[in-house]
This record gives sequence, C-alpha cells and structure tokens, in this order.
Amino acid sequence: MTASFYTIELSKDEEMIAQLLTRDAWNYFAGLISKRDLFHVKEIPLTPRRGVLTITTDPEVIHYYLCFADAYVEDTLKLGWERERYAMASERFIAKLEHASGLIRGHITDLAHKVGS
Repeated sequence: MTASFYTIELSKDEEMIAQLLTRDAWNYFAGLISKRDLFHVKEIPLTPRRGVLTITTDPEVIHYYLCFADAYVEDTLKLGWERERYAMASERFIAKLEHASGLIRGHITDLAHKVGS
C-alpha cells in the first residue's frame, strides 16, 4: 500500500512557517496516547527544503498544519520578522494547503475537541 501525498511549492517565508510547524508536529503527535493517533507520527512530513513541502493526505495531520500555522508570531519576531511579514506568509501557506487538500482551517479549539473525543 502506497501513501498519498500533496506536494506544495513554498516561498522562503512560507517554508519557514512549514519548518516551524514540522518541528512542533513531532512533539504534538508523539504525545498522543492511542495507537491510532501514534500512527500519525509516521505521517508527519520531513522538514521542507528548497521551497517544497510534501505532506500526507491524512486530514488530522493537515488540520494540525492549518490550525497552528498562525501560531508562530513570537518565533518569527525573534528571527527579525515584522508582524505583517509573518501574517502574510502564514496566510499564503494556509491558502496553499487548503487549496491542495480541499480542507479548510478550523480553530485550535476545534482540533483539541476532535483529539479529545
């Protein structure tokens, strides 16, 4: 059985957002308890490089990326970004992922409710 993936081209700023998301996705999914949820650890994409993100078609992984893409303003401020730069990069990243996957961004509370059920 072969896994399905979406391949998304990213600008340098969007790639930084994807790298931050990937860094934290490992901890998030590894921290879940059930065997089914731990399966998703294998679905976390590799750190994007050269402007390309290859992400699984798994909706839970995609929703993680969609829900948390706008949660890195402090990280990017430490890198010298302005808030506007971050906002534009995260919105473009979200739009590209929504377009590729057909899923739409929820809220962090939506994801937490789903994981808790």
